[in-house]
Amino acid sequence: MSRFYATLTATLIIFATGCCDEKGLPSALRNLYSDNASERNKALLLMSKCGDRVESAVPRISQLLYDENVGVASSAAYALRCIDTRNARAALKRAENARAAQRSKK
Repeated sequence: MSRFYATLTATLIIFATGCCDEKGLPSALRNLYSDNASERNKALLLMSKCGDRVESAVPRISQLLYDENVGVASSAAYALRCIDTRNARAALKRAENARAAQRSKK
């Protein structure tokens, strides 16, 4: 339970500040590759506050759209919507098309 509260607290801090923390950004970029879903999720939530300043992370965030953890995949989609660059929009569109194709095969 303590990990849950730590994650919740970190998430609330990110949303309360409403900005991209320059000091936390390098570790957040590393955490996009973490084995821990909670760390990936926190990193994505931070990225969502950074807008186009994290354009270079779009390829990795795009990969996380297909994460086995539904929360991480959802946060990746949210982050890409918030980044809102041409590449981020294209990644969302590709994921949407892939899901539509997968549904049509069923």
